[in-house]
Amino acid sequence: RRRVGRVQHVQCCMHSALLWLFDDPSNEGWTRSTGRMSGNGFGWGQLSHLLAFVFHVGGLCPTHAFAHTTLSERSGADLSVAAVITCSNGASIALSGSAAVPGNAHEAAGGQLGKYVSARFFGDEGMAVYEGYDQQPDSGRLQLSRRAGGLDADDEAALASAASFAFENYDQAGTGPESLCSFVDACLGREHYVGAGAEVGLAVVRAIDAMYRSARSGRLEACAPGEGAGIVGGEVLG
Repeated sequence: RRRVGRVQHVQCCMHSALLWLFDDPSNEGWTRSTGRMSGNGFGWGQLSHLLAFVFHVGGLCPTHAFAHTTLSERSGADLSVAAVITCSNGASIALSGSAAVPGNAHEAAGGQLGKYVSARFFGDEGMAVYEGYDQQPDSGRLQLSRRAGGLDADDEAALASAASFAFENYDQAGTGPESLCSFVDACLGREHYVGAGAEVGLAVVRAIDAMYRSARSGRLEACAPGEGAGIVGGEVLG
């Protein structure tokens, strides 16, 4: 049983101090489209992380996207993105992303330290909120509420396990992000958690590709057909 029931709507955003990366034309891998890409910038470079989280946690499979992007005059990359994504179960996702926060996400001086991430899941039984700054654990925590009121023991356990905010781990003094550690464990045949498997990754690629195509065409665009993330999603809220 999912803790919020069937997910009907998600509001999510990722706002980062990353102009130094996406507004600089010398960072070609982050800003320049190659091959069959419809665009490049904050969408591929950052929103892929957020959408993987949303699809996996919510058990959602994208079907269509409508988007608008604000492009850098210097690099041509998208610096800000606004999108609406519809899903196979009828749910909608309202997405906002921007690299235009002043400062450097990796430095406290002169701007925002870390990336602000927010994901709000609205279900037919309740609501889950997870938001904060990824380099400031005390900036947020998991929040759950039910339409019927009250929380059960499993809910309380989930809240206790996420009493601080953690999203992207890029601490240079650490052992790398948990996704990399899980990959190493998998290669060694150890028990590991699959937080963003191949099917979730495919769903993310299809959604972002549709977003870029929509930004160019000005129309609603279909994601490529397929099962996508719906097969393996929903584990965290389940």
